[in-house]
Amino acid sequence: MKTRNVLAAAAVVLASVVPVRAQLYTGLSGLIHVPSAEMNPEGTARIGGYFLNSRFTPDNSGPYGFTYEGRKYNTTDYYLSVAPFRWMEIGYTFTLQKSLLDGYEKPKYNQKDRYFSLKLNPLKEGRYYPAIAVGGNDIFGSPTRWHNEQGSGAGYFCNYYIVATKHFRPWGHCIGVNVAYRYCPKVPFRKWEGVVGGVTYSPSFARHLRAIVEYTGNEINIGADCLLWRHLFIQAAMVEGRYFTGGLCFQTNLF
Repeated sequence: MKTRNVLAAAAVVLASVVPVRAQLYTGLSGLIHVPSAEMNPEGTARIGGYFLNSRFTPDNSGPYGFTYEGRKYNTTDYYLSVAPFRWMEIGYTFTLQKSLLDGYEKPKYNQKDRYFSLKLNPLKEGRYYPAIAVGGNDIFGSPTRWHNEQGSGAGYFCNYYIVATKHFRPWGHCIGVNVAYRYCPKVPFRKWEGVVGGVTYSPSFARHLRAIVEYTGNEINIGADCLLWRHLFIQAAMVEGRYFTGGLCFQTNLF
């Protein structure tokens, strides 16, 4: 009887999941660190958090950022994102930073780096051609190389990209191929500049699962994600195949 109950519960879980895609540290659609041209359904809203391994955060170009006493540290971010239209996604993210407060002997996560993300999809995927998307993170108030790298924001996560995504479905499986070019005007993110991309795989017998391998321009990451009960999205990944990063969010459709 117990075995039957376990199997029944497992069947309910598997029946309540649907395919999904997310670059979950910003809440927008994508892979792990690499963007994609996939888009969330119109009306999709997410609120969640992500554990950022120190190898997942930008390097520093000054006394602040994600380094304390010369060493990078792990941190966490939180975000809210929404897809108001089929062709647009917007996100707002804040990432915790350490500093030493008066009267304390150890640093505290008492600072926040805040930024907006935007993604547009001018071309949907067709039978013989890929989907195309353009977008960026930390796009408002961030510096550029043409203004002596100065701006109203720190620009730690500042990057702009164009990406193409094409899916193939051999024998009922789903394989996604993503190729992008990223431009990073600020030094902290520049190690991830250039041609980046990745491959995703969802088996025909478990379309709710998605395995990911990506090249960020600096390292290779592997991971997997899924959406449970249509509202709880989970992603787990290994930076350089060794260092854990991942998070979860609550997802719903506002329409």
